[in-house]
Amino acid sequence: MKVRYRVVPKQNSKPAFYVNCDDKQVTIQAADSAFKTLVSLQERLAAWYKEKNISFDTIPTNATTSCCFAWKVDDDDEEFAPYYYAGGCGVGEFIEDVEAHRQKLEEENMPERGKSFAGNNDDEIDYADEFVPFMDAVELDYFNPDPTSYESVTTRNPSVSSSSSSTSSANSGHQHKGGKKYPQRAPKDAPTDEGMILGPRIEGTTSSIMGTVETPSVIFEGVFVGLDKRDTRTGKSIVNGSIVDDTNSMKFIKFTNSPEEGDALLKQLKKLQKVRVQGSVNFDDRFDKDYILSIRSIEAIEEDNTNERTEDRPDSRVELHLHTKMSDKDALVSIKDLFKTVKKWGHPAVAITDHGVVQAFPEAQALGKELGVKVIYGVEGYLVDDADLEKELSLDVVKRKDEAPRYHIILLAQNMVGLRNLYKMISISHLEYYKRRPRLPRSIIEEHREGILIGSACEAGELMQAIVKGASKEELLTIASFYDYLEIQPHTNNTFLIRKGIVPDEQALIDMNKTVIELGEALNKRVCATCDVHYLTPEEKIYREIMLTACGFPDADEQPDLHLRTTDEMLASFPYLSEEKAYEVVIANTRAINDSIEDIKPVPDGTYSPKIEGADEAFTEMCYVNAKKIYGDPLPRVVQERLDYELDCIISNGYGVLYYIAHKLVKKSLDDGYLVGSRGSVGSSFAATMSEITEVNPLPPHYICPECKWSEFYENGEYAGGFDLPRRDCPNCGHPLQTNGHDIPFAIFLGFEGDKVPDIDLNFSGDYQAKAHKYTEELFGRDNVFKAGTIGTIADKTAFGYVKKYAELRNIQARSGFLEHLAKGFTNVKNTTGQHPGGIMVCPRDMDVHHFTPIQHPANKKESGVLTTHFDYHSIEGRMTKLDILGHDDPTIIRMLEDLTGIDAKTIPFDDPRTLSLFSSTEGIGLTPEQLQGDQVASLAVPECGTKFVRGMLEDSRPQTFSDLVRISGFSHGTNVWLDNAQELIKNGTCKLNEAISTRDDVMNFLIHRGMNKKNSFFVMENVRKGKGIEKRNKQGQATTEFEKEMRENNIPEWFIESCKKISYLFPRAHAVAYVMMAFRIAWFKVYHPLAFYAAYFSIRAKAFDLRIMTGDLNTQLKEFNRIKALDRGASPKEKDLMSALEVSMEMYQRGYRFINVDIQHSGARRFSIKDGALLPPFLAIDSLGETVADAIVEEREAKPFTSLKDLQRRCKVSATIIETMKELKCCGDLPEDEQMSLFG
Repeated sequence: MKVRYRVVPKQNSKPAFYVNCDDKQVTIQAADSAFKTLVSLQERLAAWYKEKNISFDTIPTNATTSCCFAWKVDDDDEEFAPYYYAGGCGVGEFIEDVEAHRQKLEEENMPERGKSFAGNNDDEIDYADEFVPFMDAVELDYFNPDPTSYESVTTRNPSVSSSSSSTSSANSGHQHKGGKKYPQRAPKDAPTDEGMILGPRIEGTTSSIMGTVETPSVIFEGVFVGLDKRDTRTGKSIVNGSIVDDTNSMKFIKFTNSPEEGDALLKQLKKLQKVRVQGSVNFDDRFDKDYILSIRSIEAIEEDNTNERTEDRPDSRVELHLHTKMSDKDALVSIKDLFKTVKKWGHPAVAITDHGVVQAFPEAQALGKELGVKVIYGVEGYLVDDADLEKELSLDVVKRKDEAPRYHIILLAQNMVGLRNLYKMISISHLEYYKRRPRLPRSIIEEHREGILIGSACEAGELMQAIVKGASKEELLTIASFYDYLEIQPHTNNTFLIRKGIVPDEQALIDMNKTVIELGEALNKRVCATCDVHYLTPEEKIYREIMLTACGFPDADEQPDLHLRTTDEMLASFPYLSEEKAYEVVIANTRAINDSIEDIKPVPDGTYSPKIEGADEAFTEMCYVNAKKIYGDPLPRVVQERLDYELDCIISNGYGVLYYIAHKLVKKSLDDGYLVGSRGSVGSSFAATMSEITEVNPLPPHYICPECKWSEFYENGEYAGGFDLPRRDCPNCGHPLQTNGHDIPFAIFLGFEGDKVPDIDLNFSGDYQAKAHKYTEELFGRDNVFKAGTIGTIADKTAFGYVKKYAELRNIQARSGFLEHLAKGFTNVKNTTGQHPGGIMVCPRDMDVHHFTPIQHPANKKESGVLTTHFDYHSIEGRMTKLDILGHDDPTIIRMLEDLTGIDAKTIPFDDPRTLSLFSSTEGIGLTPEQLQGDQVASLAVPECGTKFVRGMLEDSRPQTFSDLVRISGFSHGTNVWLDNAQELIKNGTCKLNEAISTRDDVMNFLIHRGMNKKNSFFVMENVRKGKGIEKRNKQGQATTEFEKEMRENNIPEWFIESCKKISYLFPRAHAVAYVMMAFRIAWFKVYHPLAFYAAYFSIRAKAFDLRIMTGDLNTQLKEFNRIKALDRGASPKEKDLMSALEVSMEMYQRGYRFINVDIQHSGARRFSIKDGALLPPFLAIDSLGETVADAIVEEREAKPFTSLKDLQRRCKVSATIIETMKELKCCGDLPEDEQMSLFG
């Protein structure tokens, strides 16, 4: 039996300590700094007897010491009897005769389990305690709580004097009965010295984590990794992670008194670089089965730069051969760290020459400008001879050994002409000659040589390879004459040639370099010494070793030193050269190469939009025509002013064509019968509304008469949105009024000055997305439209796997925190390329795409037929026009619902009471919460509102209006907006749902309506939405504004100010409105056309379907639902998906509808249909039957009826296994196994 009890002070729920009973062995977990983990009774007693002069590490010698108990389980396992007790342990006190003390306590009738006791004199217990049964140990929040967080320990101890005694008594809830008076200590977590983050000053010797075992006090130095926080059921918080030094790692925990303290500490720890920590180490035998550090103190310390490499000379060299993290799984150089280093060392420039790609250029350009570093833009390409290539192509080789030999070659852009030629060569190498590597035929290089400096590269270059193979001098001169400069590297770079037996010894490597120098002298070509840099510092070598091991290189641990060398280090790498010659190749020639290269901009400044003749005029006219069609002529003041202002901003900044393009794309989709939803903030633009790009109307809430055009606007926040306005008839003509307007400032979209580049994101139906992409090619020309390229980097889990594999292969014993720390060395290392799911980059017709970027296939897969930008789209989307043509389920569902019911979804009213009731009760679908697994709302399967988390929000907030639903959408998409923020404010009545901050617009609108300066309101909103708090801050973190003061001057409530400070990210209201409009329409069908609703859900949104279970009765489904629910975290992803689908299925069954079995004669291929008042599943619902087979069955059935199962199998290429499954599920009707043949006919 495993039982755990916590001993708590009377009238105080904070535990003083824990008593743990396991198979009649009792241990105590004390709640003070003396004993932070389980300590056996025998060890404790031994310490008491051994230490006559009681030390802090055994029993605390201060006034906060609590009493220590142990209990023995009686034979009947029912009652507990006192075994040992030590009480009143103040300074200098200890109990010599524990047994005598125990007997004395027994005489005073110590309590049985569950009862309380109290002492009456100085020698006995000085406060009341009771035993409280605790839950089973496996369900505990944590097994090793940090007692420094227990305030009860401090508050129940003797006070300093009578003046402070009342305070102590008030805090503790009872009067101290006696004992000596000792001063109270300061709170343990309070930093006591500058540089301290937490706790008292750390003094003592630092220990290595490796080898550390249980100890009451230890000091480590290192870094934190894996920082996290979780809140306990007792209202406290645990900050945890690992501390890592050079030897190993150890998990740590730190308790805080509240979730807020935990958040603050976690945020602070994440900012720290290196730390010194002090605490106790104990073994956790229940959860981690390892040692854990309970932290007492944390100190931020500076990195030790004693051994930092420096350079101080006026004639520094220039590195011309360097690989960044964009060299696929081969290099680790961070551009920012590189530039900081060369800047500090005084190098005049540095080249970037990644393997076959130039994807580091945009970042290098930005950081070069920021840090004042000249960048030489180049590539280490893969040269192939045309004759070898032709031979390869004629053989149609498959084996690698038959491929054309390829050689490394350095190409440096000297000027903008060279840059364009470099980009063209990158495109050609990826699109036409890619085979394992992006190769460049010599003829292509010759053709695009203008503005390019060509270097001979490393030992894998053509020249060095010829030297190794023993080519004659004449042959070497011929080869070398192709290059503009020749390259040598420290001979230690090539020691692998000795290991492989290719050259005999080190002298041979030196002679190779000398031969290159001789060739340079003979041809009057500069010879430059380079490092072939793959990582920045010598310490980073281990990361490349790990990465190469993961990639399968058996000699990964024998790699050469490929770090960036200082000038002096480089000079020392060529001791066999004369001082003059070493200076020439290391310094003079590399600087001369740099001097011949211009400052270049790889990505042009400015925005280059595609041109459509007359777009501005057509767009402007369209907006005014549509506005007058809705609001009449002349336009109401609000409409006229908003439209005039927006159009002036849009046209004057050259964005008219972007709006016009978006209009054309949306119109095409609408004409083809598919609604389009808007994303992001485009709904903040009234011009976008009037050009039919979005349905969201950002004007203030208003009435408008469709007949006489009478209107009324509410401009002072009287209503949150137009759909909340009560229904009215027109006071002018009596016609029912329409309502609209969601009160969204234009500044949300284009900035306060209206000059931000618009980002128009559109949600097309997933069924229509490919057609929309095709339409862009019709608009701009196929050669001017490219998919937005992406660059994939090594994922955290993959990096951890690399390190783990490395450790296993070398039998290295290290904890996961240490491995995680090593894995961080692979952050942002390129792994692959891809494409944005809906991003389209458009190049103006009068420009070449190579003005912006090279192009390639995603992941270099030619068979995809897709062309993407070589650069990650983020780096060029401000220059090229990016269209976001995304696929989304909602427009597809709407189209299916319209097809099934014949109802135009655009006619659905957004104030329908029954539909609104779904979000606050279950009445709208005629069910009770008991019929819905306890759910108190009926929004299941409704987009935006169907998840368990959002349904919980709905139950907490009970929205009554459309605008309330918009707020719910904002809460669910924001970060730190609902939990521990709006949720609590609404629950405790501090504010109402319609007042709480849910979207970024709420901040700006609230402040403006309360009288705050509009521009400052905008800036506050911008800061809050990005999680930066209220004030603008400089790089030092100092506030440069006084917005908070201005907020208070305008009587902004404190709860609003504090809510702003907690927020990390805010969703745009326009986005929320667009989502909720789609969701509301779909919810309307749930109320009034349930079978169509469920058919659409299971066709498009459901991720799992089990035909056997879901065609069964409600009990069958409930049984499976409960089975998966009981698995909890042990459920597989497929089971979790099925559980979600079962929830919807059970709701449908409760409403009186059901599934019927798949029918070979009537089922569709992919979508559910309605038949005889039930849902007919498609063939795709059969487990393991794929889309191709499902489509084939329907296609063949329509062409000619099936005559038998054999006929079905033959014509549709259905596997025998699937046929057996279909027979088992009785999906095949009366089809015979085979055609029946007559003997006579």
